[in-house]
Amino acid sequence: MKLELTKKQYRDLIELLFLGNWMANASRTGAEGDERLEKYEEIQNYVISQAKHFQAEDVVKAEGNEFYTTMDFEESLMPIVEEYDEYTFWEQISMKLAKRDLLREIGPVRQLKEEHRERMYEIEEQYETEFEKNGLKNLEIINKDKKKL
Repeated sequence: MKLELTKKQYRDLIELLFLGNWMANASRTGAEGDERLEKYEEIQNYVISQAKHFQAEDVVKAEGNEFYTTMDFEESLMPIVEEYDEYTFWEQISMKLAKRDLLREIGPVRQLKEEHRERMYEIEEQYETEFEKNGLKNLEIINKDKKKL
């Protein structure tokens, strides 16, 4: 199969590849048990190796047989990463706190029933409303001795 792209489509594709690879590998150290997902790096490397054909050498650098996007290119995409991270942070904190509170209400269960899920979503909405209004201002951590951290 042959895939034909315009120069703009190619640039958009390498943006998507960078963002996808970032999502898959940015939090991985590469150490044993935390290996990077090489299949994404390999496809990214292959696609960006074609930069010369699309006159996109300004956003790609080569080191031997490895190809990388430039720091300027990557920095230009960081606002998208940061926006996603911000959204995910608030979604996750609301969801995790809601699940914690639900389990405090109903006790430990193997599997949540439909009515439990509905209650969890109610709690989650309360957290979302609070965080939208006040951010983290009212969030406090209290240790076992009931002291604020």
